[in-house]
Amino acid sequence: MESRERIRRAGRRLRKACTAMIWALPFVAALFWLGLNYFPEFSREALRDQLPIKIQGQLPFRHLVLGYLVNMVQMGVVIYGLINLRRLFRLYEQGLIFESENVLCLRQVGKAIIVWAVAETFVNSVLGIVLTLHNPPGQRLLQVGVSSAQALLLFGGFMVLTIAWVMDEGRKIQAEHSLIV
Repeated sequence: MESRERIRRAGRRLRKACTAMIWALPFVAALFWLGLNYFPEFSREALRDQLPIKIQGQLPFRHLVLGYLVNMVQMGVVIYGLINLRRLFRLYEQGLIFESENVLCLRQVGKAIIVWAVAETFVNSVLGIVLTLHNPPGQRLLQVGVSSAQALLLFGGFMVLTIAWVMDEGRKIQAEHSLIV
């Protein structure tokens, strides 16, 4: 009984954390893009190191907005994953642990992680264009690549899908055993 209550409390805390991240991520991303030109030099350089290409000088405001919008494609996938995690933690909070809806939430999280890895490749490629649009012709950049972080995301997504599948099979076996008298 005590373990179920601990699961409920953990589910409540994690649901609230997911909700906070769902709301905070778009604002943090907006601050990031605005900060590329307007934060003090020391923090501006640290921010620029997070980009897929090295940029020099100030970026026009419209390119900052384009960068934010392109980045929101990937952020949208992350938020979708967080929404499904929040649903899963809400089920835990309600004391529902091995239900079909839990499996569905977990499966959606796994798919979101896989799409996140693919979206990151797309976003980094488009960001290369957006961040060099202000350069003169011949100095604009299209860059396509896959990093080890994206490979790990793919692996993690497939792991979560496998866990969801095993959890579903266990749920089915448990349901069959409960019918046997």
